[in-house]
Amino acid sequence: MLEFFRRHRGAFLKTLTVVIVLSFATWGGWRRSGGDFAQKVKVTDTALTVFGKEYTVADVQRAQRSVQFAQYYMQSYELPSMLMMLSPDRGMGGGGMDTFANLFVARQMMEKLGIRPSDAEARAALEKIPALQNNGKFDVSRGQMLEQNAASMGFDSDALLGIMKDTIGLQKLQDIVTKSYTASPLAAEKQYVSSYQTFKGAKITFETETFKKAATVSDDEIKKYYDENKDDYKTVEKRTVNYVFFENPKELDKKPLEERQKAQNDLVKRVNAFNDLTVKGKKSLADAAKETKEKVETTPAFAESEPPAALKAEKNVLGMIFAQAKDAKGAAEAVEGTNGWYVFDVTQVEEPKQQTLAEVTGKIKDVLQGQKADEARSKAVNDARKALNDGLKAGKKIEDLVKEQKLTLDALPDIDTANPPQEVPNGFLIAQEAAKTAVGSVSRGVDYDKGTLLVYVSAKELRKRPDAVEVRKNQVESLSRQERMSLFHAWFKKQHEAAKVVVAKLG
Repeated sequence: MLEFFRRHRGAFLKTLTVVIVLSFATWGGWRRSGGDFAQKVKVTDTALTVFGKEYTVADVQRAQRSVQFAQYYMQSYELPSMLMMLSPDRGMGGGGMDTFANLFVARQMMEKLGIRPSDAEARAALEKIPALQNNGKFDVSRGQMLEQNAASMGFDSDALLGIMKDTIGLQKLQDIVTKSYTASPLAAEKQYVSSYQTFKGAKITFETETFKKAATVSDDEIKKYYDENKDDYKTVEKRTVNYVFFENPKELDKKPLEERQKAQNDLVKRVNAFNDLTVKGKKSLADAAKETKEKVETTPAFAESEPPAALKAEKNVLGMIFAQAKDAKGAAEAVEGTNGWYVFDVTQVEEPKQQTLAEVTGKIKDVLQGQKADEARSKAVNDARKALNDGLKAGKKIEDLVKEQKLTLDALPDIDTANPPQEVPNGFLIAQEAAKTAVGSVSRGVDYDKGTLLVYVSAKELRKRPDAVEVRKNQVESLSRQERMSLFHAWFKKQHEAAKVVVAKLG
């Protein structure tokens, strides 16, 4: 189906193949990330039942790979995000079996409603995904890379097009259910007014530091806090590691094709040769380095938050070093970093030690002063807001009320809710709260990095904009899309319930 990719395939694909094989070997083997199902489970076992139809473990694994491939390699997020948003909790953090059940429900509903995207539609949609675009046009070389990635994950051309068919089918399914719906013009206008009005006003500032200076903490309070939170006051764990670093070839884009291929091939050979010795040959890091003539680097003991200079940019590698079990006895394996590949051994672990009261008195005092300052500031803000709003309702002027409360009123420039002036500190936060505050009133507290603000709104107005017609149109379309999604979610939830999804207990 993707012969148009193959027609343009050149010698440079040899390099791509090497890089892809390396990346997938690591993903599937070196890190031993494992699968979603226990090894005892057979791929022919039933994993899900949807509308009475049984789907095997293999079916779910295939769906899982499709969704992952769409997201991570095609950089096409519509299918995975839609499937997760259709989950009962509508959370982007959802997923798992519920995501794949949604896919199977959707496929059956597409079939029932006669939605069958063609190969031509899928191919056209595939060429339009951002990951395959270059200067607004389909890039054949990127298509070739995608096809190679697909082959590495066991996808043939039909499976790759199938990902796009699922995406198109979901779009068509939503259109059938909600396309005729348009948001209320009144609701859209209210949203427009709220988003694009300009307000005039002033702010009253309550800085935390002022309240912190006034906060007093006794020795008894410090000791009591220490006794209750002793476990929080320990030194951080430190680790010492030996590692071999395989640096990525530098300035590849400036080198001729043959040199790029050779440099990448050499890196792959070095990493694979070393990894075979430590993993398959079960040799120590030192022995493998001696045999392959690689250099072993040794670090002093360090905390994850304070790594040595050579590892500062390698967050992934640091995470793996400190994620390793303290009693791990497995062979050292290659880990991909920002600047290359690393094979490491944790040679020593310094356990966290309890700190004494004397060592942490200053820290605890600062914490308690901060807590007292926050409490005092919060009370002062609430008391001031109530007193000011009560006085405004009684017909008093804001200037007089501020003097009575011994507060300072600082004038604000006119602020466009949609585009607060950049020169106004915390302008976006102020605009957000002012939009929800009635004229002649004081807003709720606006917390920022140094304290809390109260905003007095003296006036609001909707000024003329040269793009008002276009903005209003976009507002209607945006609101319509949001509400269509909500309607589609409600409809899909009913189909999901009717499907009587059963998740088998495996493993």
